[in-house]
Amino acid sequence: MTRALLALLLTLAHVPVAEAARRRAVQHPSLAVAPAAIETAAREAADAALKAGVPAVQIAVSDRGRIIYSAAFGMSDRESATAATPGSVLQVGSITKQFTAAAILRLAERGALTLDDRIEKFVPEFNPRGATITLRHLLSHTSGVDGPSPNPYLPFTREQFIKSINAQPLQFTPGSKFSYSNSGYRLLGYAIESITGRSFADFVHSELALPLGLLDTGVCGTSNLPRPDGYGLLQGTWTRIPAIDMSVPFAAGALCSTASDLARWSHLLATGRVMLPASYATMTTSTRLTNNTVAPYGLGVSVLKQLGRPAVGHTGAISGFQSSLLYFPEHEIAIAVIINALPSPAGADAHGIALAVAGAALTTP
Repeated sequence: MTRALLALLLTLAHVPVAEAARRRAVQHPSLAVAPAAIETAAREAADAALKAGVPAVQIAVSDRGRIIYSAAFGMSDRESATAATPGSVLQVGSITKQFTAAAILRLAERGALTLDDRIEKFVPEFNPRGATITLRHLLSHTSGVDGPSPNPYLPFTREQFIKSINAQPLQFTPGSKFSYSNSGYRLLGYAIESITGRSFADFVHSELALPLGLLDTGVCGTSNLPRPDGYGLLQGTWTRIPAIDMSVPFAAGALCSTASDLARWSHLLATGRVMLPASYATMTTSTRLTNNTVAPYGLGVSVLKQLGRPAVGHTGAISGFQSSLLYFPEHEIAIAVIINALPSPAGADAHGIALAVAGAALTTP
């Protein structure tokens, strides 16, 4: 079934009145004409990246949940000269962590877990080596868990991962330091699967993407989504980089999406459509370490200031792709950028483009 047909079926299907009302609340409004300043900033930033050799840049801006700008530049596939479009599905890397964290928080709301549960309650084969490692530690990258670097092009099973990670010492006492850990998010993905009895891909599709109308979002290669190849500047030559096996990044970085879907997601997340306001407040509160210092990270999101304003977001980097998603809560403005290039030249980065566009969006009357 194609994504277009799925969208049609969602529109035509009979649903109960309460469910229909909920879906109407998240239907995508028509595109508005973006202010000239946003269009200019996006065009100039994208042109600079394209001149540096980046194949494609995809940019979207939402204002209070309404997409006011959505555009793509360059080619999603250089070999076939396929032009990139706003609907081109691309890999987003670690922005996946927002979805994983949202899944954990929704399960907490249902009483299936608490954030202070130990991970081995749900992944009993994991050996904590005498330490107390909670879901909260894993979500905030304060667990001390470090993991293996497997061959990215071969399937990596739960059993293989647990065996590898159990053989490695903890980096530090949980809660005492902040250290970014993809392995921690893999453990969270396995917890989701153990609790729900469903695959991580199915949970994201059926519990998050589908109900919210994010039909171009999900684990790459599932739910009729592609598993796109990217590009990288290797030894001075632009090279096609085949998509890795998505069992390797798993719940830490296996999602594909579009900039428009990501911009909508940020607003839905912040306005009670994904989780309760209290859960979102927990998600977006900076993490306090045991030495009483604060890390600029909540649960699955960075919590920081950008352009002098409070912002919530995340970046992503995976072979052949990079991404950036920023949400400015005081203005209810989201900016999403995806580039199909990593490694890439200095200055041709998704976050830099997002900041350039954000500067225009935040100063537009």
